[in-house]
Amino acid sequence: MMRTGETGLNLIKGYEGLRMSAYYTPAEEWTVGYGHTSTARHGMSVSESDADRLLREDVTPIEQVIAETVRAPLNQNEHDALVSLIFNIGSENWKRSTALRKLNEGDKLSAASAFEMWNKARVNGELVTLDGLIRRRAAEKSLFLMPTDASLVVPSADVTPSPECELGFVSDRELKASPVVEFNPREHTGLIPLSNEERASRARALFAATQAIGGDPTKMIISKAEEHADIGVTVGAAFAGLLALGLTGLGGALFIGQQFPGVVAALNLNQQYYTAFENAPIWLAAFGAAISYFLLYVLAKRAARHELKRQRVREIARLKAAE
Repeated sequence: MMRTGETGLNLIKGYEGLRMSAYYTPAEEWTVGYGHTSTARHGMSVSESDADRLLREDVTPIEQVIAETVRAPLNQNEHDALVSLIFNIGSENWKRSTALRKLNEGDKLSAASAFEMWNKARVNGELVTLDGLIRRRAAEKSLFLMPTDASLVVPSADVTPSPECELGFVSDRELKASPVVEFNPREHTGLIPLSNEERASRARALFAATQAIGGDPTKMIISKAEEHADIGVTVGAAFAGLLALGLTGLGGALFIGQQFPGVVAALNLNQQYYTAFENAPIWLAAFGAAISYFLLYVLAKRAARHELKRQRVREIARLKAAE
């Protein structure tokens, strides 16, 4: 079983603070020395050496808990950081913590990050984040990640943090997504910069594309000519739908008259009309097939038009983002 070093003890002392006389905490318990509670009572006083002895006694069961629960090998700094953490959050919370689970999985970086979860406490019955706990977790995490042969942790000059660390980061791939019109394939290689003439040509093309777009950019965007074409297609589809509905009704009536003549007689309908249209279902089916083909064509054109609208909306969004 590893023992807590001076670094770990000093870390606990720094954040617990020394109380020479017992005081009653918001957690409704008496505390004296460096956060000692087991034997503290009203009116109790200790010297600094007594407080140091009590602290060493208090960390002994914590060292036993670490030996029983942690399966991963630990160096002295990692062990001392865990002692400080458990001293503050308690053994039961440690046993169910994400930090312990990640540590036993061999993922020490995730275990260190999990220290930061324990930064809240109840104040007047409400769970709030406390700056003191944030600072303490940061110190424990720093000690946990500090090599045992280093006195100071410094950032490496060979490694630069990635922009993805920022929450609002947008990658170059998203910003340079292919537009509806490919102005210059060389631009996306990032190897050859655009010349002034190429930039001017692109600006003119973008201006022309913007002028061709009518309506509110936040809505579905098409030109006026395309809108008129859409109206004509819609009217044609409406007429075709009415015709198909009429032919469907006529075909149904003819089918009933030919297959169930008793129904025709019961309704006092003229049987000669059904005889005259004896072969009607044949050409009726032909008309229905033609109309169905036309309607499918209309639907395909409308779908293509809708996709063009969406592409133009995305292009406008990219232009605004670039601005």
